[in-house]
Amino acid sequence: MKKTIAVFIAFAAALLLGIAAIVVGACGENGVFGGFTDISELTRENVEEGMTVKGLVYGIWDKYAVHEKDENGEKKVISESYTMVMPYSYDEESPVFIGISSGDSAELSFLEQMRSETEGILTDSSDDEYRTSMVFRGKLRKLDEGELSFLKVSVSTLMGVTEEDAEEYIVPYVIESDKYSPFMFVLIAGIVLTVIGFGGVLVMILKDIGEGD
Repeated sequence: MKKTIAVFIAFAAALLLGIAAIVVGACGENGVFGGFTDISELTRENVEEGMTVKGLVYGIWDKYAVHEKDENGEKKVISESYTMVMPYSYDEESPVFIGISSGDSAELSFLEQMRSETEGILTDSSDDEYRTSMVFRGKLRKLDEGELSFLKVSVSTLMGVTEEDAEEYIVPYVIESDKYSPFMFVLIAGIVLTVIGFGGVLVMILKDIGEGD
């Protein structure tokens, strides 16, 4: 009897802990604890090294770099970097660009789809609406000189200006994908604990009812 009670308490504790973890994880993912800045609020003035941002991404204009490494004598793509218009600048006189980078295949698929869509918009004046977007989470990193030179080439080509003049259209940072935040792991752990705890409690209750009959 004591063993049965102890097992029931363990399952109940797992259930309660799981629910608490789900709440903490969900709140963290939604920025309740101030964990990130919304991408729509990111401006030239408030960018900082290491800042975590999250939000809807659209307006991908170009791919400016592909990062590779040698693996057994073959080139393997680690990540790809794209030129993105910062959302706030759509209300400005001219676009302001920043880099965005990922090594995740699903995110890269969306980024490429958005780049292709923008290419269609830029070549067809009758179509000026973005239809594709995705929620993206990442951290800001200042571009080194080599990376910045690639972004300058991209922006100068897009805007039809010299590389020197392209600097006024650029925020020299890249948003690097940080898809799996600590809060995401807390949320997943919470879901697992909740399922285990709820299932265990339910089984024991049903078993007790069955024995009572």
